[in-house]
Amino acid sequence: MKTKKLPIIISTLCILAMSAGLFNCTGKKQMNKGDYAGAVYSSINKLRNKPNHKKATLVLQQAYPLALSYTHERIDIAKRSADPFKWNTIVQHMETANRMADEISRSPAARAIIPNPTRFDNELPQAREYAAEECYSAGILELQRGTRERAREAYRLFQCADRFVKNYKAVDSLLYEAHLLATLKVVLEQIPVGAGRLEISAEFFQNNVEAYINELFERKEFVQLFLPHQMMNVSPDHIIRIKFDDFVVGNTIFSEKTTTVTSKDSVLVGEHVDSEGKKHNVYNRVSANYTSYRKEVISQGIVDVSIIEFHSGKILLQDKLPGQFVWVSQWASFNGDERALTQQQIALTKQRRASPPPPQDLFVEFTKPIFDQIASRISSFYARY
Repeated sequence: MKTKKLPIIISTLCILAMSAGLFNCTGKKQMNKGDYAGAVYSSINKLRNKPNHKKATLVLQQAYPLALSYTHERIDIAKRSADPFKWNTIVQHMETANRMADEISRSPAARAIIPNPTRFDNELPQAREYAAEECYSAGILELQRGTRERAREAYRLFQCADRFVKNYKAVDSLLYEAHLLATLKVVLEQIPVGAGRLEISAEFFQNNVEAYINELFERKEFVQLFLPHQMMNVSPDHIIRIKFDDFVVGNTIFSEKTTTVTSKDSVLVGEHVDSEGKKHNVYNRVSANYTSYRKEVISQGIVDVSIIEFHSGKILLQDKLPGQFVWVSQWASFNGDERALTQQQIALTKQRRASPPPPQDLFVEFTKPIFDQIASRISSFYARY
């Protein structure tokens, strides 16, 4: 039994040695590379699992003073610099020091080594005010440039100010203004249908296109879909115009074909009585006149899709997209011996002539493949935005 346990013990010792070696490598390497905060976090994590870990204790004793010294040094350098976002940097270093203090406080072993970690709780509120002002002022300058690209930068800067101080100087209203200016506003026009005497509506098609574009743009921060009635006080950037160039609903083609079919094998057709009065089965191939009927109702059309730049009238994209739907009804009849028919032919003789769907349904069906093409074109075009 002892010899069987020996490999397990050796394996366990190897794993523990490797773990200790890995920590030693990670913690010391981080410290030697100047990542003092990383070395602090690594040592604290190790001490949580093993409070008496000697190497982790040593790394924490060495790394924390270095991390704190580095923090003070970078804060002092930032304060003396002309960097327009120096308080952003200062807040970052203060928050790093506070995070280290939090991690130490949550580890009894680490607290025993560093009983009084340094915090910047008193200095941080004012530093965040200064950092928020940096972002806010820069955002105002970017917004005043009046272009969509600069408005996007302004929006990021106002978000930055809001992160430092919630709704700093009522920045929420500026966030809305910057986002509106930064957003590419796309209008989807109502899709007309010139259906003549047919009372056909493109509402289903329009709703599907609208829902798809909305879903596509929801994944984009600065592109938004509008409908014409939503553009009262907003000037669009792009217009998506979709119209039916031509379409036919319910074009009917009827075909009828009669053939004489013969059974593949001989079948029982009667019996014969010989001269001695004995009865014998008579086999022969049988035939029938088989008539097949096929009715096709074809609906098809072409849709013109355009994306137009509103201010210049320039056509950015134009495509002609075809679609087709063929409704089919098949049935059959026969005159003769049913045994001459195949199983498929028999099944068709049991079918009855069906009525085609109403024109509105046929219209919806032929627009489905067109919708897929429109979705592909629009998705590809707006991938760059």
